[in-house]
Amino acid sequence: MKLPSRLGWFGRRSLFGKYVVTFVALVISILALSGATEMWFTYGDRKAELLHTQMEKADDAAQRVEQFMAEIERQINWTTRASSISLAQRRDDYALILQHTPALAQISELDPKGREILRMGRAGLTADPQEDFSTSAAFLHANTSAAWFGPVTFTHRGPTMEIAMALAGKPAGVTVATVELKFLADILNGIQAGAGMYAYIVDAEGNLIAHTDSSMLVHRPHLQRLPQVAALAKAPEGTVSVGRSLDGQSVLAASAPIPSMQWWLFVEQPLADAYAPVTDLLGRLFIILLAALVLCIGAGLILARWMTVPIQAVRDGAAHLAEGNFSHKIEVRTGDEIEDLADDFNLMASQLQDSYAKLEQKVEERTRDLERSVSELRALEEVGLALAASLNLNEVLATIVVRSVEVTGAHGGAIYSFDPERRAFNLAEAYGLDPDFVAAIREVRIRRSHGLLSEVAERKIPIQIPHIAAARDFPLRGATLAAGFQSALIAPLIGSAELLGVLVIERREAGYFPDNTVALIKTLANQSVLAMSNAKLFEQVQEKNKQLAIANEHKSLFFANMSHELRTPLNAVLGYTELMQDGIYGDIPERAKQVLARVQTNGAHLLSLINDVLDISKIEAGELSLSLGDYSLRAVIETVVNATGSLAQAKGLRISTDITPDLPVGHGDERRLTQVLLNIISNAIKFTDKGGVMIRARASGGDFKMAVEDTGPGIAPEDQARIFEAFHQVDSTITKQKGGTGLGLSISKRFVEMHGGTISLTSALGEGSTFRVQIPVRVDRQMEAA
Repeated sequence: MKLPSRLGWFGRRSLFGKYVVTFVALVISILALSGATEMWFTYGDRKAELLHTQMEKADDAAQRVEQFMAEIERQINWTTRASSISLAQRRDDYALILQHTPALAQISELDPKGREILRMGRAGLTADPQEDFSTSAAFLHANTSAAWFGPVTFTHRGPTMEIAMALAGKPAGVTVATVELKFLADILNGIQAGAGMYAYIVDAEGNLIAHTDSSMLVHRPHLQRLPQVAALAKAPEGTVSVGRSLDGQSVLAASAPIPSMQWWLFVEQPLADAYAPVTDLLGRLFIILLAALVLCIGAGLILARWMTVPIQAVRDGAAHLAEGNFSHKIEVRTGDEIEDLADDFNLMASQLQDSYAKLEQKVEERTRDLERSVSELRALEEVGLALAASLNLNEVLATIVVRSVEVTGAHGGAIYSFDPERRAFNLAEAYGLDPDFVAAIREVRIRRSHGLLSEVAERKIPIQIPHIAAARDFPLRGATLAAGFQSALIAPLIGSAELLGVLVIERREAGYFPDNTVALIKTLANQSVLAMSNAKLFEQVQEKNKQLAIANEHKSLFFANMSHELRTPLNAVLGYTELMQDGIYGDIPERAKQVLARVQTNGAHLLSLINDVLDISKIEAGELSLSLGDYSLRAVIETVVNATGSLAQAKGLRISTDITPDLPVGHGDERRLTQVLLNIISNAIKFTDKGGVMIRARASGGDFKMAVEDTGPGIAPEDQARIFEAFHQVDSTITKQKGGTGLGLSISKRFVEMHGGTISLTSALGEGSTFRVQIPVRVDRQMEAA
């Protein structure tokens, strides 16, 4: 039994495909898992390394800016500590500082009252404007402990910042230096930048102070709207995050604080450029994975082919075996179980080839036997059909002889019947014999006491004559040998303890007949006996039928004549009895009246019986005919009810009717239909002791349909089939007590059938009976009663 596949896609795929897919899927799974794991950890490590590097760059740049500003503060602080030096000497010091510190644009000195007494720039000493700076932030916030850094301002030279510091001693003035912050770009550009990387410095309000791109200082964009700059208020310490550039591009932003200046330094790089090394690494890993995939597919194909080619060879060999090609050899040299399987297939093919050859021989033998058996069965069937279809003895015997010769392979045959009176065998039928030979043996009377036939009759078994020439007592041996026959088989036809004849088949070759032929001849001999017996019985039956027909005709005539002769004196007796009861001959004693009443009742019953016998006699003699005319079925039923009402009332029974109001006018024999209903209803009342009788009538499909239902004891199933037969009564104590001849229902059935109708019974013991009558509404001619 083939089980349904539950393997999904693998259910109906070649073994080659399954091997390739399984191997490739396994390798891909391993490579994908290892590759994904490697790529994940590599991605994480490189990203962490990238972030750490960028953060280091930001911190390093911030420290350098911090050092840059600290150096300027140190230079300014150095000048302020030389208080004992004269103004001329400080001027030289200022010139020296301006020469070695390019970021300083100019240095001014204010007196203790805030008036400018000295101003030097890179071009040298400038004119003394004697301006008053007493209210400036630089003068007011300057002190000797630390330098004051002013706000960043933008001039035509770029962003600048003032640094102020009080001179040592009292009263002391203030040194104010102007720093050009554009030199911070040199520090930012000194960062070892990657592709697309840039740096910038903003103050606490997000104002741009320095940028690696100097053109940004011209537009001075407000960077507070950038998310990475805005986040500084919540995370004042340095961090690395994904931010956004001014043009909306995602960037990797690393920030570092410049505490002394309250500035922030940002090192940013577009994400695509920042993650380019990681992306390149993932690409290389993907290429390696793809190359491994191609390699494993190739290896899978080679491995699958190495495994499936021998299996395919075994499969092809099995297909050759299935086609019956047992000479095909499976060539597999793998040195494993598949080679063993191929060898087993080759051994099985060799064995199958031998078995198939033997099987073919046996099939041929069985086929011959089967054909012979079919032929024998057909012969027996034909003989059986002849027995069933024909009572002509000669036709049946001729069929038996023909089929006996054909199915046994003989060349001729004959059936001899035995005449016990003449004690001789006579030829009944022959087949396959020369007409002259048949004429010769018909004229020869074969006595029972003659040789082999006597032995066959005594032993009652078939006897073979393998060599007719050597059988001296073979009947008509010379004529048989002259006709060319060399061997014979003689089977007796034994009836019930008597010999009916013999069946003889003859061949032109010498030798014994096969056992199955002998058995078949015995069967055909039995069929011949059956045919002869049937013919004899048929003759006897025909003779008996003739005798019975004559006796039945005499009986019918006798009943008809006797019934007529009996009715005449019985009518006279009933008439005189009625006259005596009416007092025509004078008064009679009461006891005599009772006797006359019994005579009247029994005489009427006897007259009814005589009428029934007369009717059945006339029907059987074919002398009774219907008197057809129009009638009312309702009137017929009411007449019968009125006639039987007193009988029902005397037994305490009720008679009910259920008649449809639209019954059509019928055409038939009203008197005979009344007699039918009267017989049925009288029987129902006679056999019913309590309850009642229901009479139903309706018209349907051109027929009257009537039913008489009673609540009597019912009728047994074995009696229902014979209740309509003449002289039949239900064999029970109740029936014997009620009396009757058993002719009423038989006569009723004949009358109904003469109208072309039917009568039937439905009954069960203890449940009552229902008689149903169906007749055509219009009967135009009398039908033959069954």
